Amino acid sequence: MSKPPSRMRKLSPFSSKHAVFLSSFHDVNPNAYYFTGVADDWFAVLATEKETIAYGMGPHGEGNYDFADTTIKPREMRKHFWDYLQKHKIKTLGVDESDGVLLNRLMQKKIKPIALHQKFLEIRTLKDNYEKACIAKAQQLTKACFHAVESQMFNKSENHVAGLLELEARKRNVRFDAFPPIIASAQNGAVPHHRPGSRIIRRTDPTVVDIGVKYRNYCADFTHTVYDGSDTYTQDAVAAVQEAYKAARKHAKPGINGKAMNDAALAVIKEYGFEKYSHRSLGLRIGHHVGLEVHDGAGSLEEQTLKRGMAFTIEPGIYVPGKFGVRFEDIVIL
Repeated sequence: MSKPPSRMRKLSPFSSKHAVFLSSFHDVNPNAYYFTGVADDWFAVLATEKETIAYGMGPHGEGNYDFADTTIKPREMRKHFWDYLQKHKIKTLGVDESDGVLLNRLMQKKIKPIALHQKFLEIRTLKDNYEKACIAKAQQLTKACFHAVESQMFNKSENHVAGLLELEARKRNVRFDAFPPIIASAQNGAVPHHRPGSRIIRRTDPTVVDIGVKYRNYCADFTHTVYDGSDTYTQDAVAAVQEAYKAARKHAKPGINGKAMNDAALAVIKEYGFEKYSHRSLGLRIGHHVGLEVHDGAGSLEEQTLKRGMAFTIEPGIYVPGKFGVRFEDIVIL
């Protein structure tokens, strides 16, 4: 797979109005990575109408970034940045408003920050071919890890299973770092975001496994419910959610309103008699955009018309308090 592309041209509509500053100082900032393709965890970029300045070590620790007119080493960054704003009389600066320290400093210097985070999310909602390939690969790796462990889950604790899954991920040179893994057996499955604990998984326990690796900074999100018991009520719940997923998936097409996916899933769950235990009963959505963040992009799927380029999950579920949960989830890439 080719290297991540620079999308600096997509910053032009913003940088032509006011300078734009993006930084990754503690971890990779999805927006900084999206526009520059740089995954360094100490990196920043200042884009103006006339030039682009990168702050970092350069590719492989040396040289200049190919999208920048100038590359400034980290030790010189603070002085150069503030001197540059003063020299060029920059009074407004477009920012990803997650950096509170920067915002405070800008206001102290009477420079008005322009919040661009939501605009960036809107741009990131539609994926290009490189992004689609990365998401698909992340999902493929995640499923491979799950299938390698699926038959080994019984008579082990939820924490033990989480560890086995992590080992499988490391064998494949990735980590389960898209979000904290969910391993939820029996009554724990009724809590949608349960963290793995000490409970031992029995063969007759419905067990929700919700996991996702990152591949080249792009997230996977996959859920499967394992059940090997003979209780008909539980079997019906599992069948209901499997059919609900398939019903929703049929509506996952460009030009269709996302609400149609949820309506189709809920109709199946209602038919099976689990309406009061559906994902909607807990206020959960049928799915969400996915990309550089596991909850990516802008807006709710159920309030949008689906478009080519979107990547999102479908994840209907049934949650019976004190008994069990069932969820099946996969990613759709249009």
